Amino acid sequence: MSRLRRLPDWVGHPLPAVADAESILLVIFDETRAPQALGSWVSLAWLGAEEGPDTTGPFRREAPTELAAWAAMSVAGSVADAELYPAPSWWATRGIARPDRMSRQEWEERTGSTWERHYARGVAVALGWVTGELIDPRAMCPTLNGGAERISSLDRERYRTQLHRVAAGTAVR
Repeated sequence: MSRLRRLPDWVGHPLPAVADAESILLVIFDETRAPQALGSWVSLAWLGAEEGPDTTGPFRREAPTELAAWAAMSVAGSVADAELYPAPSWWATRGIARPDRMSRQEWEERTGSTWERHYARGVAVALGWVTGELIDPRAMCPTLNGGAERISSLDRERYRTQLHRVAAGTAVR
């Protein structure tokens, strides 16, 4: 059951679609312990939080603003791809103020961990979906479980079908 009761105005999908995706991702995480599913779920749950700047986001506490979502998506994509720590200009062009930037140490710890990179991939695809950068919610379907083993093709297809139904508006509640 989804915890989402509202969404920021900038989210392009209707509340039922995002709430259904959130619920599906929580089930996927419960079944697989896949860090990608967790990253996607945390990102969608963050959108409905009402704690303002104290809201737990995908990487830190912050309000779920559109700028924060785009920034988190950029950071997540780069962490998932294990890119080197960015130059100050990279952060600035993404609207990430100096106090809000990930430290070099945190960046290196995240990019050095397979689990963290998969979590970051989940953040990137979920925020990509809600911002409209990614059309297909099936991108949120993880490949590896929490033990870094491949999720069976049968289970993956089931998860992909459930997430596809979200976009089609035919998800079963």
